[in-house]
Amino acid sequence: MDSIHWLQGFLNVYDGVVIAISHDRHFLNSICTHIADIDYETIITYTGTYDDMVVAKTQVRSQIESQNAQREKKISQLNEFIARFAAGTRSSQVQSRRKEVERLAVNELARSNIQRPFIKFEQKRPSGKHILEIEHLGKDYGEKKVIKNFTASIIRGEKIALMGRNGAGKTTLLNAILANSPTTPEAELRKTSGYDGTFVDSGKVLWGHEASIGYFAQDHRSLIETGTTAIEWLHQWEPGAVTEELRGILGQMLFQREEATKSTTVLSGGEAARLLFCKLMLQKPNVLILDEPTNHLDLESINALNIALQKYQGTVFLVTHDHDLIDEVATRIWHFENDHHITDFKGSYEDYQAASVVV
Repeated sequence: MDSIHWLQGFLNVYDGVVIAISHDRHFLNSICTHIADIDYETIITYTGTYDDMVVAKTQVRSQIESQNAQREKKISQLNEFIARFAAGTRSSQVQSRRKEVERLAVNELARSNIQRPFIKFEQKRPSGKHILEIEHLGKDYGEKKVIKNFTASIIRGEKIALMGRNGAGKTTLLNAILANSPTTPEAELRKTSGYDGTFVDSGKVLWGHEASIGYFAQDHRSLIETGTTAIEWLHQWEPGAVTEELRGILGQMLFQREEATKSTTVLSGGEAARLLFCKLMLQKPNVLILDEPTNHLDLESINALNIALQKYQGTVFLVTHDHDLIDEVATRIWHFENDHHITDFKGSYEDYQAASVVV
């Protein structure tokens, strides 16, 4: 995220023209003076930031739909008059109203080509209050120090963002947490560079009562078995689920009805990510561990994930480079420092930034 912030600063003082394509809402809001929105089979350019565009676009669309509704009502009234008096003596009035109907004819509005998934994370049952204890955790890869003497106590419902430069140890810490979890098989863990057969060198990771973990791996594509279909792969995670329930969840994540039988071998990165979200929604865990879940998502999907995580009642561990996702979801920050220690800040990202400036 430091690199993204640097790029924002560079572009904001750049004197030339910038044309940017991005799925990062905060980035677009930071650098853009205009948004060219490709939708409804056309391109409309709005003045302002991305959020300004969303407001203006919604207002314009609502106004057009309202005008069409009024026209349809007027046309209905005119057609009723025509039907009543077409065979009578008021032919001139009937003809006048027919011309009025032609003039008011409502053009069919082009449909939006933007698809918005619906993500909703639920829990089969809540966990105990003290969901996780980490005691003096340490991990090295040979002579390379990664995590040094980290201790933390996590309460049910906390949403923790893991932040730091690439290679700082975020996935290493997630692996240490997951390796000791009651519901995550070791085969799902990501073997980071230098993996030496263990995920913890020193210290303890202790899970609390009734913890059930849902995991979104950074290299999640490799965790989806090939040679099967999307709906068959999904069914294995909840054998008691009926076909319509599975199709419903797939539909929420924009898999059209015929795409439920799409081979997992040919899934794109975005489709694989959406299928994994289907799995998490089906399993209903009380802990979500998400390692860079936005890498293959478009802006609408990232916004849907943002809203879902805000509403989720369980505990969240989140690694992401998306500023708004951290800012709007996280209630606690674990920042990985250059000296292999982790700063544990209880509060929002905005509060963390303010505290860092004071320091």
